[in-house]
Amino acid sequence: MVIRIKLFLLVFLIFIGCTPEYVPTLDSSSEQSGIISPTGDPDGRVGELEATFLSSKNKFTFSETSISSDTFSVSYVSTAQNFDVFKWIFEGGYVSSSSSSTTSSGTTIVEGNINDPSTSSQIGILVEYRDGFGRYDVTHAVANSASFDINNKPDYVTYEYLDNLKVQNSSTPDGWTNTSGLWYSPSDISTATYSVCENSIVGFFDNDDFTLIEPIDISKEFSNFGTSKKNLVFEYKIDFIVLPSISNNLKRISLGYTPNLSSSSSVTIEAGELWSNSSNESTEFRQVIIPLPLISDFNLSFTKYPSIINSNGRQAYPFNVCLRNIKIVPSE
Repeated sequence: MVIRIKLFLLVFLIFIGCTPEYVPTLDSSSEQSGIISPTGDPDGRVGELEATFLSSKNKFTFSETSISSDTFSVSYVSTAQNFDVFKWIFEGGYVSSSSSSTTSSGTTIVEGNINDPSTSSQIGILVEYRDGFGRYDVTHAVANSASFDINNKPDYVTYEYLDNLKVQNSSTPDGWTNTSGLWYSPSDISTATYSVCENSIVGFFDNDDFTLIEPIDISKEFSNFGTSKKNLVFEYKIDFIVLPSISNNLKRISLGYTPNLSSSSSVTIEAGELWSNSSNESTEFRQVIIPLPLISDFNLSFTKYPSIINSNGRQAYPFNVCLRNIKIVPSE
Protein backbone atom coordinates (compact mmCIF):
# COMPACT_ATOMS: atom_id res chain seq x y z
CA MET A 1 0.00 0.00 0.00
CA VAL A 2 2.82 2.38 0.90
CA ILE A 3 4.53 1.58 -2.40
CA ARG A 4 1.33 2.41 -4.35
CA ILE A 5 1.02 5.76 -2.58
CA LYS A 6 4.64 6.62 -3.34
CA LEU A 7 4.16 5.69 -7.03
CA PHE A 8 1.01 7.82 -7.20
CA LEU A 9 2.81 10.81 -5.69
CA LEU A 10 5.70 10.38 -8.12
CA VAL A 11 3.40 10.33 -11.15
CA PHE A 12 1.50 13.34 -9.82
CA LEU A 13 4.69 15.34 -9.33
CA ILE A 14 5.89 14.48 -12.84
CA PHE A 15 2.53 15.59 -14.32
CA ILE A 16 2.67 18.89 -12.42
CA GLY A 17 6.24 19.50 -13.56
CA CYS A 18 5.40 18.91 -17.24
CA THR A 19 2.22 20.99 -17.33
CA PRO A 20 2.92 24.56 -18.55
CA GLU A 21 2.00 27.40 -16.28
CA TYR A 22 -1.39 28.88 -17.09
CA VAL A 23 -1.15 32.46 -18.28
CA PRO A 24 -4.49 34.25 -18.78
CA THR A 25 -4.92 35.87 -22.21
CA LEU A 26 -5.36 39.61 -22.45
CA ASP A 27 -8.42 41.10 -24.08
CA SER A 28 -7.07 43.08 -27.03
CA SER A 29 -9.78 45.68 -26.55
CA SER A 30 -8.37 46.44 -23.11
CA GLU A 31 -4.92 47.21 -24.46
CA GLN A 32 -4.16 50.89 -24.61
CA SER A 33 -3.48 52.41 -28.02
CA GLY A 34 -0.04 53.65 -28.92
CA ILE A 35 -1.68 56.74 -30.43
CA ILE A 36 -3.96 57.73 -27.56
CA SER A 37 -5.34 56.15 -24.40
CA PRO A 38 -7.90 56.90 -21.67
CA THR A 39 -6.75 59.58 -19.26
CA GLY A 40 -7.88 57.76 -16.10
CA ASP A 41 -8.82 61.13 -14.66
CA PRO A 42 -11.64 60.59 -12.09
CA ASP A 43 -12.92 64.08 -12.87
CA GLY A 44 -12.84 63.54 -16.63
CA ARG A 45 -15.67 62.83 -19.01
CA VAL A 46 -16.98 59.29 -19.49
CA GLY A 47 -19.03 57.45 -22.10
CA GLU A 48 -18.75 56.34 -25.71
CA LEU A 49 -16.61 58.24 -28.20
CA GLU A 50 -16.38 58.64 -31.96
CA ALA A 51 -13.42 60.52 -33.47
CA THR A 52 -15.30 62.26 -36.28
CA PHE A 53 -14.12 65.37 -38.13
CA LEU A 54 -14.90 67.63 -41.06
CA SER A 55 -12.50 69.18 -43.55
CA SER A 56 -12.41 71.62 -46.41
CA LYS A 57 -11.67 70.41 -49.95
CA ASN A 58 -9.26 67.45 -49.75
CA LYS A 59 -9.10 66.17 -53.37
CA PHE A 60 -6.96 68.28 -55.71
CA THR A 61 -5.98 67.86 -59.36
CA PHE A 62 -3.73 69.76 -61.76
CA SER A 63 -3.33 69.61 -65.54
CA GLU A 64 0.10 71.20 -65.96
CA THR A 65 2.64 68.71 -67.30
CA SER A 66 5.51 70.19 -65.29
CA ILE A 67 5.09 70.05 -61.53
CA SER A 68 6.13 73.17 -59.71
CA SER A 69 6.38 73.52 -55.94
CA ASP A 70 2.63 73.69 -55.39
CA THR A 71 1.61 74.31 -51.78
CA PHE A 72 -2.01 73.92 -50.75
CA SER A 73 -3.91 73.94 -47.46
CA VAL A 74 -6.73 71.94 -45.89
CA SER A 75 -8.65 72.98 -42.78
CA TYR A 76 -9.94 70.43 -40.26
CA VAL A 77 -12.32 70.59 -37.32
CA SER A 78 -13.18 67.84 -34.85
CA THR A 79 -16.88 67.02 -34.52
CA ALA A 80 -16.30 64.49 -31.73
CA GLN A 81 -18.24 64.78 -28.47
CA ASN A 82 -17.61 63.78 -24.88
CA PHE A 83 -13.78 63.84 -24.99
CA ASP A 84 -11.04 65.43 -22.88
CA VAL A 85 -7.87 64.95 -24.95
CA PHE A 86 -7.34 64.78 -28.69
CA LYS A 87 -4.65 64.16 -31.28
CA TRP A 88 -4.19 64.90 -34.98
CA ILE A 89 -1.64 63.12 -37.20
CA PHE A 90 -1.06 64.69 -40.63
CA GLU A 91 1.16 62.81 -43.08
CA GLY A 92 3.03 65.34 -45.23
CA GLY A 93 1.32 68.26 -43.48
CA TYR A 94 2.77 71.23 -41.61
CA VAL A 95 1.12 73.22 -38.83
CA SER A 96 2.17 76.48 -37.17
CA SER A 97 1.40 75.55 -33.57
CA SER A 98 3.35 75.30 -30.32
CA SER A 99 1.52 72.05 -29.56
CA SER A 100 2.67 70.36 -32.77
CA SER A 101 5.78 68.39 -33.69
CA THR A 102 6.99 67.20 -37.09
CA THR A 103 8.88 63.95 -37.54
CA SER A 104 11.84 63.44 -39.87
CA SER A 105 9.53 61.68 -42.34
CA GLY A 106 7.36 64.80 -42.66
CA THR A 107 4.43 63.78 -40.44
CA THR A 108 3.04 66.43 -38.09
CA ILE A 109 1.44 65.49 -34.76
CA VAL A 110 -0.80 67.89 -32.84
CA GLU A 111 -2.00 67.09 -29.32
CA GLY A 112 -4.24 68.98 -26.94
CA ASN A 113 -6.71 69.01 -24.06
CA ILE A 114 -10.15 70.49 -24.47
CA ASN A 115 -9.88 71.90 -20.93
CA ASP A 116 -6.51 73.58 -21.56
CA PRO A 117 -6.92 77.08 -23.04
CA SER A 118 -3.45 76.89 -24.61
CA THR A 119 -4.30 73.85 -26.77
CA SER A 120 -8.11 73.58 -26.91
CA SER A 121 -8.30 75.74 -30.05
CA GLN A 122 -6.43 73.03 -31.97
CA ILE A 123 -9.65 71.02 -32.39
CA GLY A 124 -9.91 73.25 -35.47
CA ILE A 125 -6.69 73.51 -37.45
CA LEU A 126 -5.24 74.64 -40.80
CA VAL A 127 -2.69 72.27 -42.36
CA GLU A 128 -0.28 73.21 -45.13
CA TYR A 129 0.90 70.59 -47.64
CA ARG A 130 4.15 71.66 -49.32
CA ASP A 131 5.08 68.61 -51.39
CA GLY A 132 2.23 68.87 -53.90
CA PHE A 133 1.85 65.64 -55.93
CA GLY A 134 0.99 62.80 -53.56
CA ARG A 135 -1.51 61.07 -51.29
CA TYR A 136 -1.59 61.79 -47.57
CA ASP A 137 -3.09 59.98 -44.57
CA VAL A 138 -4.97 61.76 -41.80
CA THR A 139 -5.62 60.38 -38.30
CA HIS A 140 -7.81 61.90 -35.60
CA ALA A 141 -8.01 60.43 -32.10
CA VAL A 142 -9.94 61.38 -28.95
CA ALA A 143 -10.11 60.03 -25.39
CA ASN A 144 -11.83 60.64 -22.07
CA SER A 145 -11.27 59.16 -18.65
CA ALA A 146 -12.27 55.61 -19.61
CA SER A 147 -12.53 55.35 -23.43
CA PHE A 148 -10.78 56.32 -26.65
CA ASP A 149 -11.43 56.20 -30.38
CA ILE A 150 -9.14 56.48 -33.41
CA ASN A 151 -10.24 57.50 -36.90
CA ASN A 152 -7.60 56.72 -39.53
CA LYS A 153 -8.22 57.91 -43.10
CA PRO A 154 -5.63 56.51 -45.59
CA ASP A 155 -5.06 58.70 -48.67
CA TYR A 156 -7.57 61.23 -47.35
CA VAL A 157 -5.79 64.13 -49.09
CA THR A 158 -4.79 63.67 -52.74
CA TYR A 159 -3.02 65.91 -55.24
CA GLU A 160 -2.88 64.23 -58.68
CA TYR A 161 -2.47 64.91 -62.39
CA LEU A 162 -5.70 64.93 -64.44
CA ASP A 163 -5.27 65.52 -68.16
CA ASN A 164 -7.35 68.27 -69.78
CA LEU A 165 -7.80 66.18 -72.98
CA LYS A 166 -6.58 68.99 -75.23
CA VAL A 167 -4.69 68.39 -78.47
CA GLN A 168 -2.04 70.93 -79.37
CA ASN A 169 -2.99 74.00 -81.39
CA SER A 170 -2.33 77.73 -81.33
CA SER A 171 -4.57 78.27 -78.30
CA THR A 172 -3.35 75.20 -76.36
CA PRO A 173 0.41 74.92 -76.99
CA ASP A 174 0.83 72.53 -74.06
CA GLY A 175 -1.70 70.01 -75.43
CA TRP A 176 -0.98 66.59 -76.90
CA THR A 177 1.21 66.81 -80.01
CA ASN A 178 -0.99 65.74 -82.91
CA THR A 179 1.16 65.53 -86.06
CA SER A 180 -1.44 63.63 -88.12
CA GLY A 181 -4.23 66.05 -87.31
CA LEU A 182 -6.55 63.09 -86.83
CA TRP A 183 -6.92 63.21 -83.05
CA TYR A 184 -9.63 65.48 -81.67
CA SER A 185 -10.22 66.87 -78.20
CA PRO A 186 -13.78 67.27 -76.88
CA SER A 187 -13.85 71.01 -77.60
CA ASP A 188 -12.70 70.44 -81.19
CA ILE A 189 -15.66 68.21 -82.01
CA SER A 190 -18.29 70.18 -80.14
CA THR A 191 -19.97 71.22 -83.40
CA ALA A 192 -20.26 67.58 -84.52
CA THR A 193 -20.49 65.67 -81.26
CA TYR A 194 -19.23 62.12 -81.43
CA SER A 195 -21.80 60.72 -79.01
CA VAL A 196 -20.14 57.31 -78.73
CA CYS A 197 -17.17 58.90 -76.97
CA GLU A 198 -18.20 62.10 -75.24
CA ASN A 199 -15.60 63.86 -73.07
CA SER A 200 -12.80 61.96 -74.78
CA ILE A 201 -9.85 62.44 -77.08
CA VAL A 202 -10.94 60.70 -80.29
CA GLY A 203 -8.59 59.30 -82.89
CA PHE A 204 -9.64 59.11 -86.58
CA PHE A 205 -13.40 59.61 -86.28
CA ASP A 206 -13.88 61.83 -89.36
CA ASN A 207 -11.53 60.17 -91.89
CA ASP A 208 -14.35 59.23 -94.24
CA ASP A 209 -12.36 57.70 -97.10
CA PHE A 210 -10.35 55.35 -94.81
CA THR A 211 -7.29 55.56 -97.07
CA LEU A 212 -4.91 56.29 -94.22
CA ILE A 213 -2.55 53.31 -93.90
CA GLU A 214 -0.02 54.69 -91.39
CA PRO A 215 -0.31 54.75 -87.58
CA ILE A 216 -1.36 58.04 -86.01
CA ASP A 217 -0.21 59.13 -82.58
CA ILE A 218 -0.39 61.81 -79.93
CA SER A 219 2.37 62.53 -77.44
CA LYS A 220 3.09 64.75 -74.45
CA GLU A 221 6.14 65.53 -72.31
CA PHE A 222 6.01 65.44 -68.51
CA SER A 223 8.64 66.84 -66.13
CA ASN A 224 9.43 67.16 -62.43
CA PHE A 225 7.20 64.25 -61.39
CA GLY A 226 9.82 62.98 -58.98
CA THR A 227 11.19 59.48 -58.49
CA SER A 228 8.45 58.12 -56.22
CA LYS A 229 6.16 55.29 -57.35
CA LYS A 230 3.38 56.44 -59.65
CA ASN A 231 0.78 54.96 -62.00
CA LEU A 232 -0.69 56.10 -65.28
CA VAL A 233 -4.45 55.55 -65.24
CA PHE A 234 -6.68 55.95 -68.29
CA GLU A 235 -9.83 54.63 -69.94
CA TYR A 236 -10.01 53.58 -73.58
CA LYS A 237 -12.71 52.48 -75.99
CA ILE A 238 -12.49 50.89 -79.44
CA ASP A 239 -15.41 51.60 -81.76
CA PHE A 240 -15.40 49.66 -85.04
CA ILE A 241 -17.13 51.30 -87.98
CA VAL A 242 -16.94 47.96 -89.80
CA LEU A 243 -16.53 44.87 -87.61
CA PRO A 244 -13.77 42.44 -88.67
CA SER A 245 -15.17 39.36 -90.40
CA ILE A 246 -12.22 37.28 -89.24
CA SER A 247 -10.23 37.29 -86.03
CA ASN A 248 -6.69 38.63 -86.19
CA ASN A 249 -4.10 39.83 -83.74
CA LEU A 250 -3.44 43.21 -85.31
CA LYS A 251 -2.56 45.89 -82.80
CA ARG A 252 -5.27 48.55 -82.39
CA ILE A 253 -3.72 50.94 -79.88
CA SER A 254 -0.53 51.14 -77.83
CA LEU A 255 1.02 53.25 -75.09
CA GLY A 256 4.62 54.38 -75.57
CA TYR A 257 7.07 55.66 -72.98
CA THR A 258 10.37 57.48 -73.41
CA PRO A 259 12.52 58.68 -70.49
CA ASN A 260 13.87 62.18 -70.99
CA LEU A 261 17.50 62.17 -69.89
CA SER A 262 19.52 65.26 -69.09
CA SER A 263 20.85 67.23 -72.05
CA SER A 264 24.40 66.37 -70.99
CA SER A 265 23.80 62.65 -71.48
CA SER A 266 25.24 61.07 -74.63
CA VAL A 267 22.86 58.11 -74.41
CA THR A 268 19.84 58.05 -76.71
CA ILE A 269 16.81 56.15 -75.40
CA GLU A 270 14.27 54.89 -77.91
CA ALA A 271 10.58 54.81 -77.07
CA GLY A 272 9.38 51.60 -75.43
CA GLU A 273 5.91 50.10 -75.32
CA LEU A 274 4.21 49.88 -71.93
CA TRP A 275 0.85 48.51 -73.11
CA SER A 276 -1.17 47.60 -76.22
CA ASN A 277 -4.55 46.18 -77.19
CA SER A 278 -5.56 43.96 -80.14
CA SER A 279 -9.32 43.73 -79.69
CA ASN A 280 -11.41 42.42 -82.60
CA GLU A 281 -14.68 43.88 -81.36
CA SER A 282 -16.12 47.15 -80.21
CA THR A 283 -15.68 47.70 -76.49
CA GLU A 284 -17.13 49.79 -73.74
CA PHE A 285 -14.74 52.04 -71.84
CA ARG A 286 -12.16 50.00 -69.97
CA GLN A 287 -9.74 51.25 -67.34
CA VAL A 288 -6.01 50.55 -67.56
CA ILE A 289 -3.50 51.07 -64.72
CA ILE A 290 0.18 51.07 -65.72
CA PRO A 291 3.08 51.48 -63.23
CA LEU A 292 5.47 54.12 -64.58
CA PRO A 293 9.26 53.90 -64.25
CA LEU A 294 10.78 55.83 -61.34
CA ILE A 295 11.94 58.68 -63.57
CA SER A 296 11.04 62.35 -63.13
CA ASP A 297 10.98 63.46 -66.81
CA PHE A 298 9.39 61.40 -69.56
CA ASN A 299 7.26 61.38 -72.70
CA LEU A 300 3.99 59.46 -73.13
CA SER A 301 2.39 58.62 -76.47
CA PHE A 302 -0.75 56.85 -77.67
CA THR A 303 -0.64 55.28 -81.12
CA LYS A 304 -3.65 54.14 -83.18
CA TYR A 305 -2.88 51.58 -85.90
CA PRO A 306 -4.64 50.98 -89.24
CA SER A 307 -6.66 47.86 -89.86
CA ILE A 308 -6.09 45.40 -92.73
CA ILE A 309 -5.77 47.21 -96.07
CA ASN A 310 -8.01 45.84 -98.83
CA SER A 311 -7.31 45.60 -102.56
CA ASN A 312 -8.58 49.15 -103.06
CA GLY A 313 -5.96 50.54 -100.68
CA ARG A 314 -8.54 51.31 -98.01
CA GLN A 315 -8.84 50.08 -94.45
CA ALA A 316 -11.10 47.05 -94.52
CA TYR A 317 -12.24 47.37 -90.90
CA PRO A 318 -11.89 51.03 -89.86
CA PHE A 319 -12.36 51.93 -86.20
CA ASN A 320 -12.10 54.85 -83.81
CA VAL A 321 -10.16 55.01 -80.56
CA CYS A 322 -11.35 57.08 -77.60
CA LEU A 323 -9.32 58.05 -74.51
CA ARG A 324 -10.54 59.72 -71.33
CA ASN A 325 -9.81 60.15 -67.60
CA ILE A 326 -6.05 60.18 -68.20
CA LYS A 327 -4.37 60.56 -64.80
CA ILE A 328 -0.97 60.18 -63.15
CA VAL A 329 -1.40 59.22 -59.51
CA PRO A 330 0.91 58.16 -56.66
CA SER A 331 0.91 54.39 -56.21
CA GLU A 332 1.71 54.37 -52.49
